[in-house]
Amino acid sequence: MNLRFTVVTVTYNAGEVLRKTIQSVVEQKYLPYEYIIIDGASTDKTLDIVEEYRVKFESLGIKLTVVSEKDNGVYFAMNKGIHYATGDFISFLNAGDWYETDALKQVNDCYRENEFDLFYGGIHYYNTDGSVVNKMSKDDKNGIVTSRHWNHPSMFLRSELYKDAPFNEEFRIYSDFELYLRMRKKNIEIFVYDGIISNFVAGGISTNPNFKFVCMRAKEKYKAYRVNKYSRFYWFESYGWEFLKCLYFACKKGRKKKN
Repeated sequence: MNLRFTVVTVTYNAGEVLRKTIQSVVEQKYLPYEYIIIDGASTDKTLDIVEEYRVKFESLGIKLTVVSEKDNGVYFAMNKGIHYATGDFISFLNAGDWYETDALKQVNDCYRENEFDLFYGGIHYYNTDGSVVNKMSKDDKNGIVTSRHWNHPSMFLRSELYKDAPFNEEFRIYSDFELYLRMRKKNIEIFVYDGIISNFVAGGISTNPNFKFVCMRAKEKYKAYRVNKYSRFYWFESYGWEFLKCLYFACKKGRKKKN
């Protein structure tokens, strides 16, 4: 069986970086079934850039859906993408991020060998200073469940699971991880791929070293564990990891200023 993939990109005034994202979709060795762009009523050239690719999508037989209207945040927009999706599996590709050219082929090949409900793999993680590290995924089946071993930019989930249990919009940062924790509590097949699927560019609130944002992220991550009935000991993982991230990005920022 060959899978029909739905790729969703949520965007707002991201015209400067959107081309690279769209280009990585149309250059896939195994083409997606559909590409959905959920735009928050951008005022830049975002929609013009999307329209430049419409003929290309049609020639490749990829269904293109574009929705542009004001929304209530990232996870609200992502849930809207889930609503419109009609493929077998859904993946989210942020504006500015991009797939490896064989990303969808690798997912499809893995599925043909061993069917699964949820898939995730490694990513190239682009730091704000331009350096790149490989953030490889690991199987946490018999150990501590942590976001360090999981990458949402490389995750593919069955459409019906996304539709039955969409993102919790009470979360601002860790709703994707909370959803992953929810999925782990279900009796579903999870496949962890030992290879790179996508490229993620760091930035925004998720990497801001400001103490206020560090505490906010730690609190929300711990909440994600607790609402899914994980141990209170995950407080240490939540706060410890966020403060380590704070030190890491603060050091990166300091080195960048020196240079």
